[in-house]
Amino acid sequence: MLKDVLAVGDSTELEIIFSSKKYRTKITKRPKIQTNEGPPDKFVSITVNVVTRPDSTYPLIMRPYKIDLSQLGSKVIDKMSFEIRNVSDEDLKIKLIAYASEYFEVDLPKSIKAGETRKAKVKLRKEVLKKSFDKSFTIELSDEVQSRFTIPVKRKLATTVRASSKPPGK
Repeated sequence: MLKDVLAVGDSTELEIIFSSKKYRTKITKRPKIQTNEGPPDKFVSITVNVVTRPDSTYPLIMRPYKIDLSQLGSKVIDKMSFEIRNVSDEDLKIKLIAYASEYFEVDLPKSIKAGETRKAKVKLRKEVLKKSFDKSFTIELSDEVQSRFTIPVKRKLATTVRASSKPPGK
């Protein structure tokens, strides 16, 4: 359990990670937040619709639907483009509402016309090129229900070691 001590009037950020694991439907989680403000404890409600076929989401389809900036070997992988396709019959505005700004930047089109496909990009910050992480970003659309999409951004570092044919010390 994480315990954070704050001075009166101070504030902090709290990162809550929801992993879809084996879920395949709409699910709600309610993490408990305890404060010295007195009972009762506070709850944050997180409701998600886990999509089992990310190639059939509506009104947008992302390709790829996960951003994997993992690095094997010495070639630095610090950015990745992806496509956003509007499969609805209305033009949509796209707004970035949450992202791990200390890890990466997200370059999105401001809008996307009905039936159109546009390019977007995630670019890592220099400070995180030697780190592994699992983060995400969330966009919100201007459709009637203000649809939100959360896209995972992953980076794992692994280096390959070549075996030498020479015996040690030679």
